[in-house]
Amino acid sequence: MSFDVILTKSAQELGESRGVLPDLEERARDEIADLPGDGLEELERRLFHAFALDDGTAVICSLTADGAVRVDACEADAAA
Repeated sequence: MSFDVILTKSAQELGESRGVLPDLEERARDEIADLPGDGLEELERRLFHAFALDDGTAVICSLTADGAVRVDACEADAAA
C-alpha cells in the first residue's frame, strides 16, 4: 500500500524537537497498514485513527480528499 504522509505543523515541530521525525512518519504508516483490510479504506470509514507514542504524544491520522494521510500530534499532558 502506497500513500503520501502529510505532517501538520505541530507534528513536524514535535518530531523535530524530539528527534523522532522519521519515526513519527514510519509509525503512522505502520498504524495505517495494520488497520483491517485496505488500511486507507478503513481510515476513510473511521474518519480518523489515533495512537500514542511511547512518550505519551497523541497522534491523530486522517485521510485527505486526495488520498494522503494527514498526521497531527500534540504533546502529552504534563499532569498525566
